Amino acid sequence: MIVSLNTYLIIIGIFCLLIVIKPLYTRFIKKEESKNDAILLLLLLTIPINWFTPTILTITDCNNYTKEVVLFPTTKDGFKINYGRATYILNKSDRNLTFEYYYYGDNTPAKGEENKEIEPKQNAKVNVISIDYILSEPAESVSTKSSGATKTVLRCK
Repeated sequence: MIVSLNTYLIIIGIFCLLIVIKPLYTRFIKKEESKNDAILLLLLLTIPINWFTPTILTITDCNNYTKEVVLFPTTKDGFKINYGRATYILNKSDRNLTFEYYYYGDNTPAKGEENKEIEPKQNAKVNVISIDYILSEPAESVSTKSSGATKTVLRCK
């Protein structure tokens, strides 16, 4: 099942609200200590849910794309999509796309960080949760607390 990013955010918001409503009601409306306070720890579930929920970027031209989220493993345009830390790029345009890693400061490529060329009408899977710059130019420098940073870029050629 594939949904738009906005629908996904609404679903996660409702999920969080359902988790916290009873403990908050007990504590602040009834003004009682609650055994349900531990249920608030269920909010921590939203971290791995977001971490392992894949994203689909459908590029229709160099200025237009849609971002969707996969709730259940599925197939789209003959491309099998499963759970995991990944972004699936579906190139529906007539131009080549390039997925690149940009290294700022002292950062160097980590294992598995490879640039990809995505031809027109082709699909690709990249092992990142989100792409920092989609169809836009990356910043010339970024502010970091450490010696460097790595950003990801998807651009149209």
